[in-house]
Amino acid sequence: MPDKPSRNEEEYFAKREAEILKARREAAERAARDAERRSHYMKCPKCGADLKTEEQDGIQVDRCPECLGVWFDAGEAEELIRIHQRGGGLAGLFTALVRGVRGSGKHAAPHESKSG
Repeated sequence: MPDKPSRNEEEYFAKREAEILKARREAAERAARDAERRSHYMKCPKCGADLKTEEQDGIQVDRCPECLGVWFDAGEAEELIRIHQRGGGLAGLFTALVRGVRGSGKHAAPHESKSG
């Protein structure tokens, strides 16, 4: 039996070690992304407070009790606009949103996020 590994053995183990390191790195990056996503879930993008889900005209909207921001998931803003265009136009939509904010006891302009 030879005292020194052959070149093929060295290449094999170097390649295998690189594959293992790559897999560990990818798993660590995936875990970090998942942890960050969990820490931001249902948090206000403006102030970081916990968002509360409320129903507005049959649509679930996320409202911040601290800064009073109103945040929509994908398609929800469009659905509210569609509902209010049938019965009062965009003014009706904003009236309903402001009424919802004022119902919480504070006065502020609603905000709409660009992403869901």
